[in-house]
Amino acid sequence: MKRLIATAALAGLVASPAFAQSYQYNPVEGPYLGAGIGHASLDNDSLDQLDDAGYSTDDSDTGYKLFAGYQFNPNFAVEASYLDFGEFTADAAITDGVNVASESVKAEAEGFGFALVGKLPIQNGFSVHGKLGMIAWDGDAYDTVKVNGQTFIDTKLSADGTDPFYGIGAEYEIDRIMMRAEYERYDLSDSGEDFEIDLFSASIGYRF
Repeated sequence: MKRLIATAALAGLVASPAFAQSYQYNPVEGPYLGAGIGHASLDNDSLDQLDDAGYSTDDSDTGYKLFAGYQFNPNFAVEASYLDFGEFTADAAITDGVNVASESVKAEAEGFGFALVGKLPIQNGFSVHGKLGMIAWDGDAYDTVKVNGQTFIDTKLSADGTDPFYGIGAEYEIDRIMMRAEYERYDLSDSGEDFEIDLFSASIGYRF
């Protein structure tokens, strides 16, 4: 449901200026829409402690995003995005030769962001940009403990918040098709604990 709402919101952002008036395509202003995929990695003290304790940790996954924006001039745009950062896990098992105890920890997060984008056109459709924004996110963490295959603990914790993010990237546009490479840092925080997510992504979009 959250993804449907986010997708509808993104579509609305593009549709409003695009269809509210008739105009001819202008390469330096107007709405755009796109999608990207990339590599998301998490830096978190609790996950690092599990790794030090001998857990098998996976602090990276494939991340996805949808984005929509409006460019007002060659140097300034606003952009909304929906992001799914994937899953991050930690697993461990111990045995006394007869009994086996295991623990599995999984965390996932997604969010809806809004950013101001500053662009610097270079030439022949190439440009570089920086962005600064806020993300409204929510995440879930699952902890499952089993002994000899029987579940003894199965808990779920949820958290949400609004935190800043920033990014830099490069873009190439030809015949209304946008191709991007970006790095973004999301500084999430909950109950005094920091969750820093780095997202390296490649995107393709269309300018209306």
